[in-house]
Order: sequence, then C-alpha cells, then structure tokens
Amino acid sequence: MSRLRDRHIVLGVTGSIAAYKAVEVVRTLVKEGADVRVLMTREASAFVGELTFRALTANSVGTDQFIDSEKTGEEHVDLAVWADAIAIVPATANIIGKIANGLGDDLLTTLMLACDSPCIVAPAMNFRMWKNPAVQNNIELLKSRGINIIEPENGLLANGETGEGRLPDSDSIAEAIAILADPNKDLAGHRILVSAGPTEEDIDPVRYVTNRSSGKMGYAIARSAACRGAIVTLVSGPTDLEDPYGIIVKRIRTAKEMCEVVLKYHDEQDAIIMAAAVADYSPIIQADQKIKKESTSPLELKMNPTRDILKEISTHKRSILIGFAAETHDGIVYARDKLVDKNLDLIVYNDITTEGAGFDTDTNIVTLIHPDGRDEALPKQPKSVVADRIIDEVVRLFRERSSVS
Repeated sequence: MSRLRDRHIVLGVTGSIAAYKAVEVVRTLVKEGADVRVLMTREASAFVGELTFRALTANSVGTDQFIDSEKTGEEHVDLAVWADAIAIVPATANIIGKIANGLGDDLLTTLMLACDSPCIVAPAMNFRMWKNPAVQNNIELLKSRGINIIEPENGLLANGETGEGRLPDSDSIAEAIAILADPNKDLAGHRILVSAGPTEEDIDPVRYVTNRSSGKMGYAIARSAACRGAIVTLVSGPTDLEDPYGIIVKRIRTAKEMCEVVLKYHDEQDAIIMAAAVADYSPIIQADQKIKKESTSPLELKMNPTRDILKEISTHKRSILIGFAAETHDGIVYARDKLVDKNLDLIVYNDITTEGAGFDTDTNIVTLIHPDGRDEALPKQPKSVVADRIIDEVVRLFRERSSVS
C-alpha cells in the first residue's frame, strides 16, 4: 500500500513558467493514493488551466476566495484543518515574500496563515531573482519557521540562460511531499546507513569491471526509511538515479571507496542495510595507459578479493545489520550461510534469474531469511513495497532490542 494512501495534500500553484511541472506532481500524488486539492493564484492560470487540475484530482480547484456565493469565506481555515501537508509548487518570489511577511490577500496566502500542517515550498525563478538578498532573507525566514524548502537546481532557464533557479523534476518533489505527509514516524531519531548500486573496478583508464545493479532497491530502502523519520545516509555506487530528497548521499565508485565510507560512518548508525552489489574482486594491476588489443593473444586479468565490508562490520557489531544475497543457483543455502557467517539480523535473498527480480527492474521477488530459521517468501511487487517490508523488519528489531534493554 502506498504511503500516501488517503493522505490529504493541498498543492498551491503560482505564476511561474514552471507551473506545468505541477501537473506531473499532482498526477504522481494521485497515483500514489493521495486526495489532492489544488489552489491556484490568479497569475498561475496564465500558465496552466484550472480544468487540468480538476480532471486529475476529481476535486474543484481553489482560485478566488470569495468567488462562490455559497462559500462561507472560511475555506482557508477548512483546508488548513483538512490538510496533512501543504506544498507550493512552483513558488514565485512574490508568494515567498508574502508568506514570509505574513501577508494574506488570496486563498493560498490566507491558507498559509491558518495552517499548522507540514509545509514545503519549491521556488522557481530566474537566477538573478533567486540570488536577490530580499528573496534569500525571506527563504531564511521560512526555514526558521519550520517550512521545508526544496532548493532550486542549476540548469537551463526559461530565457535561455543557465543558472540556479530551475524547479527540480516532478518525481523528486512528489517524493519530498510523501516524506512530509507520511504519518508513520516510527524511525524518528534513528540513524540508518544504506548502501546501493554497483561498484566500478578499473582495469585501465578506459575500462573497468562492474555489474548490472541499478541501485533501485537500495534507493527505495533509503526513501522508505526517510519517510518514516530516520536520518538516512545513502552510500551509492554509480547509478542513473537522482539523489533522494532529505537524504545524505555519499557517492563512490570502487569497492575500496565504499568500504572506507561505510567504515567511517558505521559507528554512529543504529542500523546498516547493505543493499549494494559490491564487487567481490578488483584487478591486481590497474594500468596507467590503455591496454592495446593484441590480435592473437588473450588478455589475462588477475584479480584480488575486495574487502568484505559486512564481515568487517560484524566483527565489532554495534547496530542492526542487514545484508543481501543476489544469486543464480543454490541461493537459499548460500544466503543462510552468509547470515550466520556475517552475524546478520536479517538477509534478503533474491534469485536474479527469475523474471521480475534482480537487477535493473522496478519489481523484485525476495525471501526474508531470519536467524531463528524463518523464511518469508514475498511475491513479486514493486521495489518500493519490498523496501517498506524490509523497513518494517528494522522497526521490529529496534522494538525487540528496546524491550530487552
């Protein structure tokens, strides 16, 4: 079940050319089960139509506060009470200034005066406006009042210039709203480290050894933990995935780098989930120059085992430790041996030869293997759902330890 199921989201749209991105944000929120009410400023209607949002949400769209004679004029208060989270996407310099200085001259700004729900503001404007000291002062005011700011990106702007002020992609914004709106904060205060993705082991300056991991499973776990209130550090190998909102991301390339980063931070973690497909071997010799092809001679590549990160952590174990086993044969046997050998609290096994499981898919088919001998085979489902189930186990393990202590 989606973490946004039956959550109430108010989404404000203001007069920026980036308003079209709000359409995709709304589409994602509705798809994930949220009940969305859209409020538009008068200027926003110059960029996107009210009918679009009405069709996507199956709800009326708020515009002028007193346009409907049947309304009481208290809609801003009613919506403030109804909302589990409020987001303004995109937010212009004008709306930021109004909110920061307590002005309320339309439905959206009066709602912001009345609300005590979690709020997100996603600015979008030309980089010159974004860097203006008045705008920055207003942003700092909003932050000081607990309003979450999704910082604009550096990129191509509407007038053809490049600079900071571009609205992030709709998926990132929807993810940020999901984190804010999730009522289940059973990991609040806990620190969790998640590893994800492949590593790249250099052969020469143009070639390397790697694997097919996309990082999707590890990223889904990191997002799930963050949604439930954890302070998450994601140690990621090379992937095509965007950095998740609200998560500390440490980018690495090699198994050696991943080992160094994990060991650097592991002491301060309450749980470590090693979902990365770390290379088991790395070339002994890494050539300084490109190795030339010899038409008749085979290339011999000698490799040494990489450091076993899980094994090293488990020797002085201080936190909950969860590993993964992605196998092609005899997987259950190997996973059970790995569970014991590395002193894990849980191991997640999947057969990568099964359709819908393994690398570079949006779904997975896993078995959760417990130290007490229990095996829980889960059906094929989205990696986000698998991630939520793994995080359920982390919560259970924390509670068990707390009850013992």
